[in-house]
Amino acid sequence: MKRTIAGFVATGMLAVALATPAAAQARGYVGFGGGVSVPTGNFADTYKTGWTGQVIAGITGPNGMLGGRIDGMYVRHSLDGTVDGSTALLGANGDLVLSPGSADAKLRPYLLGGVGFFNVKRKLGSTEFPSETKFAFNLGGGVRLAAGSRMSVFLEGRYISVQTEANSTGFIPIAIGLRWGGN
Repeated sequence: MKRTIAGFVATGMLAVALATPAAAQARGYVGFGGGVSVPTGNFADTYKTGWTGQVIAGITGPNGMLGGRIDGMYVRHSLDGTVDGSTALLGANGDLVLSPGSADAKLRPYLLGGVGFFNVKRKLGSTEFPSETKFAFNLGGGVRLAAGSRMSVFLEGRYISVQTEANSTGFIPIAIGLRWGGN
């Protein structure tokens, strides 16, 4: 799993490094964020709202409307009730990003969706169960607010479904963060 995440990060860094500074070229960006994670479906029956942290790296086209991004994410949920336990998810996603409107707008919405992999670790009391790494898909959206010439604040939410053995593990991370670069 660490190699998969390292591969996604290296690909993103390479894409950012190869982007030329000319205005007519694609532009790379990096960022980080954090927030809450709301469990859904069967996962919500036994787990409480948790927390999430993420790092992002991406590239936008010359007009800023279409781009791609990778992100690394850590999510943790505790069991709901009197039993001590938790589920931790560490993963990476590759997403297509669509940002309608003008690249120069102060407030800009975006849609994103893609696929990835998550390593899921479950703990019940002092017993740790074997981890599993599974395929995931996600779909969501957000808004980006310009906070300077090359920096912005983002707020996003998306649905992520990790295809775990018994049932899929679904959750909605809602994150706020900072982003540098891009269109």
